Amino acid sequence: MKTIRCWSLALLLGGISSALLAYGGGGGGGDSCPEPQFFRATPANDAVVTALTEFSISASENTDLASLDLRVNGDKVQPTITPQRSGDTRIEFRPASPIATAGRVRITLRARSREGCEAFLPIYVNIRP
Repeated sequence: MKTIRCWSLALLLGGISSALLAYGGGGGGGDSCPEPQFFRATPANDAVVTALTEFSISASENTDLASLDLRVNGDKVQPTITPQRSGDTRIEFRPASPIATAGRVRITLRARSREGCEAFLPIYVNIRP
């Protein structure tokens, strides 16, 4: 009788743990939120240049351009925005004077998608005059 109780208890606990594992332990369900995508950066991440005279990158068509935040070494800059026939957007920035001091330039982009999901992309450009 004791053996039957042990097996019953083991089956009961096994069934409960299987149900919890199948459920996923509370993870959210539903569709994921699509983040905006950034691609075709020029210069590319970790590029080595003698001076940074311009920077450009493309953003996916689901990017909410009003939320776009472009910074160079922490300073907010105003890019030129050009819609493309593909629906993507070209983002370009030219500093008032070339950045030619040896070191690393940090360019960051932050934006939300039209669905409200945020994306962040850091790009590092190495300056070696």
